[in-house]
Amino acid sequence: MKKVYLATPYTGTPDQEEERFQEAIRITRRLIGQGIIPFSPIVQSHLVAKDHLPGDHGYWKKFNESWLEWADEVWVAKMHGWEQSRGVRWEVGYAKAAGMTVKFINQDDEK
Repeated sequence: MKKVYLATPYTGTPDQEEERFQEAIRITRRLIGQGIIPFSPIVQSHLVAKDHLPGDHGYWKKFNESWLEWADEVWVAKMHGWEQSRGVRWEVGYAKAAGMTVKFINQDDEK
C-alpha cells in the first residue's frame, strides 16, 4: 500500500483553520477508502495543538519532517490558500530535494 503525506494549507483565521482541518479530514477519509495509507499533519495535529501548543510551521517542522521521511509520495491538496502556504512550500521543497514524487490533487479529484 502506498504511503502518502498529504500537504494542505492550515494557518489563517480561526475559521479558516477549522475549514482547512475539516477539508483535510474529508480528503484523508477518501484516500483511506482508496486503499492508500495517508498521513495528514493537519488531521493529526489540529485538535492536539488547538489552544495548547504553538500552531506555527516552525514548531511543527521537525514532526512533519519525520513523517515526510516515512512517506513514499507527497500529495498536495489544491485547497484555497495552498499556493500561499509557507508549510506547503516547505513540504514540496523537502520532497523534491529528497527525490520524492509530488502529486497535486484538486478537491474534486478524490471524490
